[in-house]
Amino acid sequence: MDSENNLQLQIAFATSSQTHLDQHFGSCQSLTIYSITPTGCKRLNSVEFPASQEGHNQQKIKARLDALAGCFAVYCLACGNPVRQQLLAQGTRVIIQPAGNLISELVEQIQNNWPGKVALRQQRQSNRKQDVDYFTQLAESEWEDSEWS
Repeated sequence: MDSENNLQLQIAFATSSQTHLDQHFGSCQSLTIYSITPTGCKRLNSVEFPASQEGHNQQKIKARLDALAGCFAVYCLACGNPVRQQLLAQGTRVIIQPAGNLISELVEQIQNNWPGKVALRQQRQSNRKQDVDYFTQLAESEWEDSEWS
């Protein structure tokens, strides 16, 4: 069996309709999470958030960050830079898309771009996180100054 077919990604979508991408990350009513493979997808769950007051509320953001634990990416209409940095720190990429995109079409785009790209990059990144000496090895490796001249 091809190792590419054994890979799966958990991808979240900020949505109120469960069918269209239609929410800003920080104020989304729900995040719907899918497990996606090159040939299929399965809706894992939908995490609902209570309506809360506008503005930046760290508890509100923390609930959304926690819901995305283990997700490779989140698709949304917008995401502020401080929150984007928090998402990246936990290994979740932010993918901004215009309103109205069908989630099914976005899943299809992910699958169409699968070979040798997203999943293998995630696997390499996970392997680096597990290798505690990675940064030490990187710092001790030789650098070629000619690239920056």
